[in-house]
Amino acid sequence: MKFDFYDTVSPILFGLMAIFFLFIGLRGILTKRPFLISQRWFLSLMCAIFIPIILLQFSFPFPDDFSVMGWLQPLLFGFILLMMCYQMRGYMAYAVTDTSFREALIEALQKLQLPYEESLSLIRLTSIEADLQVSVQGWMGTGLIKVKQRAHRTMLREIVKAMNEHFRRSAVSTNMISCLFSVVIGGFMAIYVVSMLFGRSIF
Repeated sequence: MKFDFYDTVSPILFGLMAIFFLFIGLRGILTKRPFLISQRWFLSLMCAIFIPIILLQFSFPFPDDFSVMGWLQPLLFGFILLMMCYQMRGYMAYAVTDTSFREALIEALQKLQLPYEESLSLIRLTSIEADLQVSVQGWMGTGLIKVKQRAHRTMLREIVKAMNEHFRRSAVSTNMISCLFSVVIGGFMAIYVVSMLFGRSIF
């Protein structure tokens, strides 16, 4: 039986994406609280999508006139994946506002007894000489926090854990736009998966 990538693998990949986005969106909407998750989850999803595509390029016999152009697509996808591995570090926050994100971060630093110096998009943890890179898109309800020095990733996990504890037990302001978008995207992907599995008969 001939293997068909589109019919076999595509529903699985889009199904994984649908589950991820629905989980993100519904978690925020149902709990009505902000939260942070590691970007490694999203990176793992991207790996699950890109690696089969890259491997697919090598599943066909190379023609006699195979040239550098034939390597362009797998090299491109491989480069994109490597770039994502480098960029997708740290933790992404959902359903946050500028105020709720900052309050959770400051309380976490105080709880962990980490003195800090604050500047634009950077918080210097003076006692351990670590730099937290922080960005918040309040209009979208998302935020990002990561540590510049890889040696302090364990401390970053402790900070994020304390921030999530703050969100769980405190009444904070929220912005659910990112969660709503995630539910919509996940819903469309789920419909698309159903349409592929049932031969697009629902359309």
